[in-house]
Amino acid sequence: MKNKKYIQQTLIAITLICSLGACENCLFKKTTTGLQYRVIHKGDGPRPQNGEIMLLDMLYKTEGEETIFNSVEQDIPIAVQYYDSVYQKDGGLKEAISMLQKGDSTIFKLSAKALLGDGFEQIAAQHKLAENSTLFLHLSVKDIMSENAFRTWEENQYNLVQEKAKQQLQKDVEAIDSYLQENKITAQATASGLRYVIDKPGQGPSPKPGNTVKVNYTGQTLDGQVFDTSLAEVAEKHGLYNPARTYEPIVLQLGSSQVIQGWEEGIKLLKKGTKARLFIPSTLAYGSHAVMDSIKPNTILIFDIELVDVSL
Repeated sequence: MKNKKYIQQTLIAITLICSLGACENCLFKKTTTGLQYRVIHKGDGPRPQNGEIMLLDMLYKTEGEETIFNSVEQDIPIAVQYYDSVYQKDGGLKEAISMLQKGDSTIFKLSAKALLGDGFEQIAAQHKLAENSTLFLHLSVKDIMSENAFRTWEENQYNLVQEKAKQQLQKDVEAIDSYLQENKITAQATASGLRYVIDKPGQGPSPKPGNTVKVNYTGQTLDGQVFDTSLAEVAEKHGLYNPARTYEPIVLQLGSSQVIQGWEEGIKLLKKGTKARLFIPSTLAYGSHAVMDSIKPNTILIFDIELVDVSL
């Protein structure tokens, strides 16, 4: 009798476990294209009409909980102008957006290729994704508005961002100047908030927008954490060495937005052969964006750079 009762209890437990597992899979429903989705919160607002602007919070995550993209960190939602002819059933991001109304919060489960589209190759290399890697897309509709209402909202947001940047710049400059004073470093200053030190003067004309330059560099945060370098010996010293990478001066064209604003401004102050240190406020670097573990939002950066060559 005891054995029979034990077997019955075991069967009940197994059934319950299987039911829970099946339920977990059932949490995601499917559209006719196979797009999987799970509604977290159903909004009671309207669906978008043609030409209206949707303001969306977007979050991309891998099955391992690695965040690939998070618009919330940028403080401003993603603006999408909706048209029925564009947002159709494609089994990817466009179909996901077409399913939403104001107030909705939904998770979509789809392949990396279906979600990332033309941007797949670049992001896949960075996060080691295959085309069929599973990604989770979290979408929340913050608002839906007309074009005229959006223009007003956009202007207000711009003014708000500018004011925040102004406050952050003041905070960053104070932190940089304090660092310089504590370390007995005499630096020159620009009106933008950039601080720089010429360790070895160069010769010849300074580069201008449109010129191509070659630059060796080592980047670190204000607390001394090195996060990137073009020099193999520096990479080895700080545990950053990657045998698959070629360590050589970076080649870039000034004025083409290839690098952060602090670099654009700082390099134009130098001459060929100059070695310098740039102390860059976050507002001239990556601002409120997180780039990697060591570069969090509003991170001040220090770059040791050498202007190896200038093609005028």
